[in-house]
Amino acid sequence: MKYPWTALSLIIIWIATTYIVVKTAGLNVNYILLVTLTGTVIISLIGFRSPTLRK
Repeated sequence: MKYPWTALSLIIIWIATTYIVVKTAGLNVNYILLVTLTGTVIISLIGFRSPTLRK
């Protein structure tokens, strides 16, 4: 795997989100999943981009 820390952080975010959704009653699940999805996209764009070549 080329980017293990980025992938690991995404896995932890989604496991934590799953735990929160399952354990908390009366939660707006759509809002929580939207925040998690947004965070995933931002971390993916930052963490998985290819390195730039310097000239």
